[in-house]
Amino acid sequence: MTASTSTKADRRAAICGAVFELLGEVGYDRMTMDAVAARARASKATIYRGWPSKPELVMEAVEHRFGGAVEAPDTGSLRGDLHAQLSAVCAAAEGADGAVFTGLLTAATHNAELAECMFRCAYSTKHGMYESMLRRAAERGEVAPGTSAELLHEVLHAMVTSRRMWQNGPLDQAFVEHLVDGVLIPILTRS
Repeated sequence: MTASTSTKADRRAAICGAVFELLGEVGYDRMTMDAVAARARASKATIYRGWPSKPELVMEAVEHRFGGAVEAPDTGSLRGDLHAQLSAVCAAAEGADGAVFTGLLTAATHNAELAECMFRCAYSTKHGMYESMLRRAAERGEVAPGTSAELLHEVLHAMVTSRRMWQNGPLDQAFVEHLVDGVLIPILTRS
């Protein structure tokens, strides 16, 4: 990595960190591109040149923080894979990043550009993981070939999001086991 590349990566990390700090402090609606520039000690021109809109800047920060596509857990069973994935999702959702993400999802309900960015980050880039998980489960005979990764992803995401937003209980191992054994496995293995 050259010094120039390192400097750009450091600048990007500082800007993405500033975005998350501000989202946690003031929320999406009150966060401004100018405030990000000030917090990151970057020029406004740098911010606007790199990210033409606030949703795109937020998307970059979310991707920087959580990464893009991820590998599906491979524990040797569908139940184990679901448990591992859901445990990781719940741990992230339970913390400060979960509060920021919940705020972004709420803001996305009245901002189409942010909604598109959040969909790409939270859904599109992660969907292949669920397809891979179910393909392996079908190869092991645990589910029928062609079992819907879309259904798995939608139900898992909806259950975790609603529990987080409504704060109707912890996102703990009891919740993970309830969701895996009481909801996901029955849905995915129905005839």
